[in-house]
Amino acid sequence: MMDNRLFIFMLVLASTLTACNKQKKFLNRMVGTWNIVEERSHIINSDGTIDQEENSTDVGELILSEPSFSADIFMDYSIFFTASGFSLRDRAFKTDEDRKRVFFYNFFCDDLFGCDWAGTIEEDEPTRQVWTFYRRASGTNGGSAHRKVTWTLEKQ
Repeated sequence: MMDNRLFIFMLVLASTLTACNKQKKFLNRMVGTWNIVEERSHIINSDGTIDQEENSTDVGELILSEPSFSADIFMDYSIFFTASGFSLRDRAFKTDEDRKRVFFYNFFCDDLFGCDWAGTIEEDEPTRQVWTFYRRASGTNGGSAHRKVTWTLEKQ
């Protein structure tokens, strides 16, 4: 009986350490300055048709750093958009455990709900990332359309 409990404990400990090492490896790979080299934006209408809204290059930069205030937060992010001058500094950034999704906390506002932006990692390379985001497109087709935004990022 004792041997079974010890075996289960060792198995759980090994899987926890493996998961932590995967997250640490990804953190080390992601920390740094990323140029947002392209942004593609489309409107997806309620009837399934897609309208291209715009393509932009040299959009801005995203800086991912180790968290400054909490070990529970995966990374901090600061983002700067070249054309508009809009920026956010020292906000929380996280990925899911499988590194398929990215989460920008308080991207749209500082309230508790409705302010975060989540995206899907389409391409995951050490020096190149492609992320896709979906959000309701306000002011289009009575609010029933959605905006698809795709960022291509390259590490400096």
